[in-house]
Amino acid sequence: MTTALKALTATTGNRKDTWNTPNDVVIDVLEFFDGKLGLDPCADDKEQPNVPAGMWFTEEDDGLSKDWDYGSVFMNHPYSQSRLWIPYAVEQHKKHGTEMLLLIKMDVSTKWWRAIAPYPMLAYNRRLKFGAGTSAAPFQSAMIYLGERFDRFVDIFSKDGQIYYPIHGTNHLRN
Repeated sequence: MTTALKALTATTGNRKDTWNTPNDVVIDVLEFFDGKLGLDPCADDKEQPNVPAGMWFTEEDDGLSKDWDYGSVFMNHPYSQSRLWIPYAVEQHKKHGTEMLLLIKMDVSTKWWRAIAPYPMLAYNRRLKFGAGTSAAPFQSAMIYLGERFDRFVDIFSKDGQIYYPIHGTNHLRN
């Protein structure tokens, strides 16, 4: 087990790098996409996926080696590999114009954060409890939005915390 993975799983009871998305977050994601999610590039299981989508990539499929041209994407990636997954998601968004929601560990002190800093973000006002974990995660979570429907993002997600909107390369609270 890597040092990053040990730190992420220390208090949750989860000893692997897959974090099943909380059901209330899945409901919001599906509502945002009008029930039609194109791709989950980090699915836990294709037979009984945690997040319903038209297409799934599991660890065996290696979502980092695939194009994400599926119209809409929700990503809840292996958090010990954020430096790989987050820049790749941004690259895929820019390449295909795909609308995306990224559930991430909020950590503005990292290099990978710069890839998503220009995009609107929800900072959850609670620590999320993932999957069958015995307690909430030891970190704050954020939902990053890559797309053009900012008002819809606010409508669906503002009940869960503060929405931040980037202005001139920095994030400022938008009323």
